[in-house]
Amino acid sequence: MSDVNSNPMAETMNVRVQRWCVWSGLIFLLLFGLGWIFLAGFIPPPRPDASGAQIAAFYQTDVWMKRLGLIIAQAACIFFVPWVCVISTQMRRIKGSDPSLAAAQLIGGSIAMLAVLIPTMIWTTVSFRPDRDPELMLLLNDLGWIILSMTFAPFLTQSCALAAAIFLDKGDKPVFPRWAAYLNIWVPMGFLPTALVVYFKSGPFGWNGLFGIYIPLINFTIWFFVMIKLLLDAIKQQESQQVRASSN
Repeated sequence: MSDVNSNPMAETMNVRVQRWCVWSGLIFLLLFGLGWIFLAGFIPPPRPDASGAQIAAFYQTDVWMKRLGLIIAQAACIFFVPWVCVISTQMRRIKGSDPSLAAAQLIGGSIAMLAVLIPTMIWTTVSFRPDRDPELMLLLNDLGWIILSMTFAPFLTQSCALAAAIFLDKGDKPVFPRWAAYLNIWVPMGFLPTALVVYFKSGPFGWNGLFGIYIPLINFTIWFFVMIKLLLDAIKQQESQQVRASSN
């Protein structure tokens, strides 16, 4: 019985699936931005020092649009999963690395997805009864924002595992360029200040401030687009290797 991995057609299909997984990451980014930012209106965020009455007024405005935007944001998370998986798939091709690093990236990325999904579900719960006690709405709003803001741990796990694998690459043609390792160290550094959101209700370290939301969002977006290009290049390299192997 022949191994499916030796079948050129199976290998070609595998590459095609990986490309779809890469582009699913872009779909996630676009859908989440559409739902969370443009429809639900969570950028700029409600102020951390807002009163219960102010938070209630936020959720009582354009209620149906907020619900729709949050539903779309939740649906977008479906496309984050294949994106995380294809990164681990390419990490397993790195000669000299260890499979545990690919597993760490997969787990870290999966938890990061939940850290995005759960807050949108909490905010949807707030919008479900916009006439509830404003103090309860304030509590749930705080819960959602603190969970979303303090996501440095899973993102740090994901990025540092990838960086370590890239540094360990002993192949003649590395799967990812070495500078990508430094990128994956630099990006999560922008998330570390979010640990301080519990100490500040205003200013740059609040969840609506420069270090609380905007620098992490910018870093994440830059990293996402760069990784799309790097993953497509890595898949193209894999495809070329498969073609050469099948012709020998």
